[in-house]
Amino acid sequence: MRLLPALALMLIPTLTFAAQPPRAEEMLNSIRANAGRAELSLSPRLQAAAESHAADMARRNYFSHKGRNGSRVGMRVKAQGYRFCTVAENIALGQRSVDQVMREWFASPGHRQNMLAGKVTQYGMARARRDGGDIWVLVLARPGC
Repeated sequence: MRLLPALALMLIPTLTFAAQPPRAEEMLNSIRANAGRAELSLSPRLQAAAESHAADMARRNYFSHKGRNGSRVGMRVKAQGYRFCTVAENIALGQRSVDQVMREWFASPGHRQNMLAGKVTQYGMARARRDGGDIWVLVLARPGC
């Protein structure tokens, strides 16, 4: 009987959480500068929304813009107390570094459009590490309006 709890723990995927990935802001703003776009600043509230969604997907083993509770990016951002006039979200699965995820997002027309959107001014980015592939979330927005 004592072996069952230990065995059960061995079957649970490893999950660690990394907040703002190193070099994320530098890379994002470099991509934007090369396209003639203004720099973005890190928003603690957008960061919290990105972290929450990345951690939820990793813990519950799913991958979607729609949260398990039915939430969408705008709802998650509002739940963090961020009032926005525009909001967008990029998600990715399996990349091993911030360099790799940024390159792949930039190569994808829809993701690149979000990253280069002229209306966004702030961002938050998170990485949830787990067996079977890391999960990345980038939330881009503009407050107010």
